[in-house]
Amino acid sequence: MSAAVTLALLFFLSVALNEQVTEGCTCLPRHPQQHFCASDIVIRAKVIGKVNSNLPELDAYKIQTIEKFKPLDKKRIQVIYTRSQQTFCSISLQNDEYLLAGSVQGGSLVLNLCDLVKPWNKLSQAQKLYLSMYQSGCVCEISPCTGASCLIKMAQKKCLIKAKDLFSFDDEEALQSICLPDSAGFCKWRKSIK
Repeated sequence: MSAAVTLALLFFLSVALNEQVTEGCTCLPRHPQQHFCASDIVIRAKVIGKVNSNLPELDAYKIQTIEKFKPLDKKRIQVIYTRSQQTFCSISLQNDEYLLAGSVQGGSLVLNLCDLVKPWNKLSQAQKLYLSMYQSGCVCEISPCTGASCLIKMAQKKCLIKAKDLFSFDDEEALQSICLPDSAGFCKWRKSIK
């Protein structure tokens, strides 16, 4: 098997498995809905500043939680953790508002390079609106596609999103939409919710 065929096969397998890969500080792209569904916690928060960390090799940031999207319990998160800036592939946060989506490790929200850490003012109005609706679309799968595979319109439990290459999407319409099941349970991109 030629190197090109092997490389293409590996690309399609990684896209089909829809897993995150971190190599050289790069992650597979994910739609905001994928981040939401895969995360333990999704919040809008203002970073107040860096504080002393009690966890080795992690930086700690004091935050003010503005809004919780997932889970909707009453517990407020006051400190988040990222990989130390002295380690490879760290995240640096400024005193600003962010959408933060990540996993709970040892009772703390720990964000890594492949989690959703996006300045609130960089989200579109549609993405801000859909944050309260993504949960209902978590039964759907969002799968990257390329070329002719993006033209397949069969009833399925997934929405396709055009991939430009292994590390970016080329589908602004899907990025500004939400993937939801219809009354028959088949998933489709939707622009507006009635």
